[in-house]
This record gives sequence, structure tokens and C-alpha cells, in this order.
Amino acid sequence: MIAVIAAMDKEVDAIVSIMESHEHLMKSGIDFDKGILAGKELLVMKSGVGKGNAGMATTILLENFSIDCIVNIGTAGGLLVQQNILDAVISTQVVQHDYDTSPVDGADGIGLYFEADQDLGDMCEQALNKLGVVVHRGLVASGDQFVAREAQLQRLNELFPDAVCAEMEAGAIAQVCAHYHIPFVVLRSLSDVAHSKDSHMDFMTYVEHASSRSASFCRELMKCMA
Repeated sequence: MIAVIAAMDKEVDAIVSIMESHEHLMKSGIDFDKGILAGKELLVMKSGVGKGNAGMATTILLENFSIDCIVNIGTAGGLLVQQNILDAVISTQVVQHDYDTSPVDGADGIGLYFEADQDLGDMCEQALNKLGVVVHRGLVASGDQFVAREAQLQRLNELFPDAVCAEMEAGAIAQVCAHYHIPFVVLRSLSDVAHSKDSHMDFMTYVEHASSRSASFCRELMKCMA
């Protein structure tokens, strides 16, 4: 069974609304919606915001359901000048950019890295291409902070120059998936782009657009999966 993890209600609701059938379940205080989309079994979970919530919810997910792979959808801030709002990012790797044991371990203690599944990434890109979405693949920087200040951006650029976006849940989801040996990929829609002028959209307007498109993406992804 495929699991899709999102941080916000609107993202979950948009996917549930296009399922052919579904049932709502709760495990240890976490909401799940299990059903059929494009003829395949799908489980959708709301993780909540931040690595703590995401790690806890993903652990509960994998302790209670038989999951073949995980797709983490949601929002991110773009870090490349060539990006635009509503472009998509697909992870090749995820790094917890706020992980820092450098006082003890030196440079090796900066950042905790996890490998995303390449085959899942390829299927995500195939689905997004069918929707006409611009795709960027690369390193996703994940941390418990909303990256908006110039000092934060400079630090990311210096320490993780290959990062293509910044967000707040993927690092924990990736770590739990690695522990349970579950293939994962992170797909994020860009709500803003750090190095671009006129790169902001009213967030609620953005959420409506992104949630609807994430639901369409999930349907196309189910079609692409064997």
C-alpha cells in the first residue's frame, strides 16, 4: 500500500475528495484516510508541521499499517534563481540542515543526510510531466524553522549549496523511513522563491492551488505505479 503524507488539512482533504472510496481511521491520535485512487490502495496521513510531529506520525503510520512506500507532499521555499512559484521539487536526497554536532564531530557533524528512492522520484516526475508542471530534482533541506531571514538563507547557501528548497517535515519522515527500510520520496510545491523578486503569493490562495494540484498529482502517480 502507498502512503501519502501531508502537513496540512487542506492537502489531505483535496486528495480524499477525489478518492473512489475511503474510510477514516485514527491511531494514537493521528488521522488516516484509507481508500482507492485510480484503482490502487492509498493511505493519506496528516503529519502536522515540523520534524517532531512528522517523525511521531510517520512512526505511528509504519507501526500500524503495511506500507510499501511513502510520498511526502506539501509546501517548500525555493532556493534557486531559476525557480518560480508552483514549480515542483522532487528529492534526490534530504538533509536535516539544523542537525549540528560540529563542536564534537567537526564538519562531519553538520547535516544529517538520507537518500530518496530514485525509482519513486522517476515516477513522480513522469506524473508531473503529464500535468505540465516544471520539475526541479535535488537536495531538500529540512529543519524546524521557517527560512525567511537573510542570515538563514546565507547559512543554507554556504553549508548546503546543492539544496533546491527548504521545508520543515521531510527530514524526520526520511529518518523514520530509513529506520524501517521503507522507500520514500519528497515532492514539494514552491510557495515562494528566496532569490526572486515578485516571488510571493497570498498563502491561502497558494494553498488552494497547491492542494488541488497535489490531488491531481496523486491520481497521476497512482496511474504510473505498477
